[in-house]
Amino acid sequence: MARPLRIEYPGAFYHVMNRGQSRRSIFMEDKGRQSFLDLLADIGRLWKVEIYAYCLMDNHYHLLLSTPTGGLSRAMRHLDGIYTQKFNRVHHCDGPLFRGRYKAILIDAEEYFLSVVRYIHQNPLGAGVISDIDQYRWSSHWGYLNKKQCPEWLDTHSVMSRFGGLKEYQRFMHEEIEEQIEEFYHGPYHKPVLGSKEFIGRVRERLGNKARVEQEKPQSRRIFGVDLEEIVEATAREYGKEVEELKRRKRGGENEARMVAIYLGRRLGGHRQEEIGKTVGLEKTSSVSSAYLLMKERVAKEKRLERKVRRVEDALTKSKKRT
Repeated sequence: MARPLRIEYPGAFYHVMNRGQSRRSIFMEDKGRQSFLDLLADIGRLWKVEIYAYCLMDNHYHLLLSTPTGGLSRAMRHLDGIYTQKFNRVHHCDGPLFRGRYKAILIDAEEYFLSVVRYIHQNPLGAGVISDIDQYRWSSHWGYLNKKQCPEWLDTHSVMSRFGGLKEYQRFMHEEIEEQIEEFYHGPYHKPVLGSKEFIGRVRERLGNKARVEQEKPQSRRIFGVDLEEIVEATAREYGKEVEELKRRKRGGENEARMVAIYLGRRLGGHRQEEIGKTVGLEKTSSVSSAYLLMKERVAKEKRLERKVRRVEDALTKSKKRT
């Protein structure tokens, strides 16, 4: 299996997570959870990592952090490595605790910072562990609500400065997670970047030569340079249509080519629903969302459709290699 894509630079924001091997528990008791939090304090001090949110579940964890000076890999090696040693010593185990390397999603903090905080804080609710996130002890939400029990290393100011007060913050954390965020985290392919096309372009400029190297990795092709217009054109060719024909509504039936373009626009490019709608001739973002979900289900079931999708992907890959 290919190693997860790593995009590291000073000032980056990440949603970091890892899970126990074979979904085994990584936290067996409160003392172990506290030990993990103490290690978060260590990486903050040693590598200047700033931590804004966390959630410790029985078999996995979530973190939202930034690296003002870089060094995410070093910090995470310390966190996962030392915690594994402590866990194995206490529970008389040996070998790896986690399923592999941590996963780090690069976040466009200007647009998605609060959304990711809410997603992390609602993790116990989504897992059915609790019915009220205010009552979950091992989430940073507890520290936001209970200042006396808030860890000193937790940066609450960056979140709270965006609200008029605690009540407004609390109300936001209890609101429903946006559909776009749900689709991003629960879709069939986990992308390494949560951000707009403009954000991805800025990241590519910042990485320079490294970005060109990353483009050659299969897991990076969904991130760097998969333009929506290219997706539409490649899909139209696969269906033997002109682009304008793909964009037109088909009377008396569905326009499968347009639906495939919508599906790939979300899956390969991570493009926004509004952008996809304008490009393929759909005004309502709800129609884009419905088409995407329908095609995701159909591609998983219909071999014929899966083969068409793969051919479009292959065509896009070959196009990228020529440029």
